[in-house]
Amino acid sequence: MSEQNASSDVALDQVPPGHGLMSMLTARHGDLRVMWDRGNAEETAAARLTFDRMIGEGHVAYRAEGKKGDRGEVMRTFDPAAERIIMVRQNRGG
Repeated sequence: MSEQNASSDVALDQVPPGHGLMSMLTARHGDLRVMWDRGNAEETAAARLTFDRMIGEGHVAYRAEGKKGDRGEVMRTFDPAAERIIMVRQNRGG
């Protein structure tokens, strides 16, 4: 799994069983989606690295729950069991 190979054609509400999906908007890639197979240690480690990097760049992670992702909670650390994670860049006032 790599960011370049992540599939943006997977709908946020259609994550395959046994997988997790992290979605974020980036200036470099636009709508970037990173999917990992929870049973694959290498994919899970790569997703964790992406999560940590995005947090370090000022994003806030939300665990999205429910069919529409309308329920959830802020995540401070990566949880590979999360079905969907949405990364949101925090605005900074000037």
